[in-house]
Amino acid sequence: MESYKLSRYSIQVSGTVQRVGYRHIVQNIARKLNITGCIANLEGYDVHIIAEGRVNDLEAFIKAIRIVEYPVEVEEISTVEEEYSGNFSYFKVNRGSPDEELAERFDTAIAIFSRMEKKQDIALEKHDKSISLQEETLELQKETLKLQKETITLQKETLELQEGTMTLQEETLTEVKGMRTDLDNHLNKEISEMRIELKEIRTALINYGIMTGVRS
Repeated sequence: MESYKLSRYSIQVSGTVQRVGYRHIVQNIARKLNITGCIANLEGYDVHIIAEGRVNDLEAFIKAIRIVEYPVEVEEISTVEEEYSGNFSYFKVNRGSPDEELAERFDTAIAIFSRMEKKQDIALEKHDKSISLQEETLELQKETLKLQKETITLQKETLELQEGTMTLQEETLTEVKGMRTDLDNHLNKEISEMRIELKEIRTALINYGIMTGVRS
């Protein structure tokens, strides 16, 4: 079906749609979508809608009136296409007797306040969750800061250990150098004494005629 073609839908809506302000919500939706026609309460719990307009606007209208938001709860929408009449210049609400309308207005007001209260409760719940999340985030930040402090302390201890190790290495190297120097001095002294003793033995051997003509 062409989207620009004019058509007419007879719509019956079932659910919680009376005495909750549903007719006025539908009227506002129709006005925004350039839908003409009317809406009226049926005996019992349903409402009946006559909607005329372009096909694409009518399809958008049917989707928009399927409302499930407290206190309105649309359970079923039945649609029958009819021949376009063009008898409506706007979308109107067909009202009942003054007593019925007054009672509905009171019920609508109560429903609106109930919805506001429910939304306020949801907002407060979200606010409480937000505060709880902020508290958890703050606690996590504290734990993170504590961990960072512990890490810094560990780094300092590691640095001190490294410095101690370097100092020990330097001391060990100094001791090794000292031991080598002492060993060199001791060996040189021993060798010098051995040379002197060898010279004395050689001299004695020469004097006793055991050794002769040995070059010193």
